[in-house]
Amino acid sequence: MAPMAVQILTRKLIKPSTPTPPHLHQVKLSLMDQLIPLTYLNMIFYYDPNTAATAYSGRGESRAKNKERCAQLEESLSQALTKFYPLAGRLVVDDLLVDCNDKGVEFLEAQVGGQLADFLHGGPNAEFLDQFVPGEVGAGDPSAEPLAAIQITTFGCGGLIIGVCVSHKVADAFSVITFVNGWATANRAGIKGVISPSFALGSLFPTSNLLPPSPPLTTKNEVMIVTRRFFFGRTAIQALIDDAKAAYISAFRPPTRVMVIAALIWKALIGVSLAKHRHLRASLLVHPMNLRGNTAISIPENSFGNLSMLFMERFAAEERKMELHELVRLLGNSTREMDPAKTSDIDDLCSMVSSSFGEARREKRHNRRVDVHLCSSWCGLPLYEADFGWGKPVWVSSSSKYEVVNLIENKCGDGIDAWVSMNEKDMIEFERDRDILAFISH
Repeated sequence: MAPMAVQILTRKLIKPSTPTPPHLHQVKLSLMDQLIPLTYLNMIFYYDPNTAATAYSGRGESRAKNKERCAQLEESLSQALTKFYPLAGRLVVDDLLVDCNDKGVEFLEAQVGGQLADFLHGGPNAEFLDQFVPGEVGAGDPSAEPLAAIQITTFGCGGLIIGVCVSHKVADAFSVITFVNGWATANRAGIKGVISPSFALGSLFPTSNLLPPSPPLTTKNEVMIVTRRFFFGRTAIQALIDDAKAAYISAFRPPTRVMVIAALIWKALIGVSLAKHRHLRASLLVHPMNLRGNTAISIPENSFGNLSMLFMERFAAEERKMELHELVRLLGNSTREMDPAKTSDIDDLCSMVSSSFGEARREKRHNRRVDVHLCSSWCGLPLYEADFGWGKPVWVSSSSKYEVVNLIENKCGDGIDAWVSMNEKDMIEFERDRDILAFISH
């Protein structure tokens, strides 16, 4: 595919349509927020002109309609920020809070030639994903950077891409999609239909003075990070589950779709390390778990912020058991040994969360003999409910500037996209892994 030339047309700050009341000017970060590195989450939503309930008779009409839609999105974003007002504020790093000063969310309008259908053929072309999210956000002083940035990219055909970039310091994936769906509702049906989120996690799970500051996520020696998409269809997933069932003959539950795909990718990552170092190395797979609905503690369902803990399992090089079902078994054990659903004490849960993040951080920063991989699942999140008034997205993807695997269901829900971001040289080896090639669909 020929290189795409995305042209940025405008860049501005969008503030809440009404000022945030003085008594809401400070939102305390929670313990989970405190533990999260200074980085951003990217979600990219693709809207086909055929689902937009509009028909264009010519390129001029298409451009006029795109301009009208961008203006409407800008207005509804301003309204939505009255509900999600911390996103328009700025981070006060030392005080572990958000100053809800209404400085605004960065809003970019962009355009690109060609057809969206061509770009989406066979799935979004991962090589161009970074062009559809604001590229400079997060590069400066954390206390001055916008906590959210949005880029609207229109195609000549009438297709549209919405790239959303939100500080992970104040929001997890659940919170980001809650914001996007709230904005979509405001754009489609008006602000009265948007449910106000709760910003009480900072009071429920207070920060700790004993924790060290979270450094930004950086890549080793600033290497080039690339993102690629690997799609696993229904048949491939079922074959993986059948292969992994050997590890669950006496288990209380069968392996899940996410578990077998995570195990397969982990196996390939271990293989990449073997090819690079010429010997097996210990490997740690870290996977966050959304605690909403997964703990005995009463937490508002509409809680906005980070509400997760890390689960991890170690592959010991001396075991030399790289069979898929063995890795699935390891992943299953990690979730059983530490069960937040059985915890009804806030202090106990905070201790579990702190320990999980602390262990992952120590291994990542201080143990040069172990490879640490992050695999996050967005499966089950209402990503495809973001209807701004011209239909639901035909695709949703992610991109990242650090090494991570994001698992996202396709629109039909019968397959899973693995968006893998890693060192460019390692990606070459990963892409030719035999198991990956055997199970992915093209």
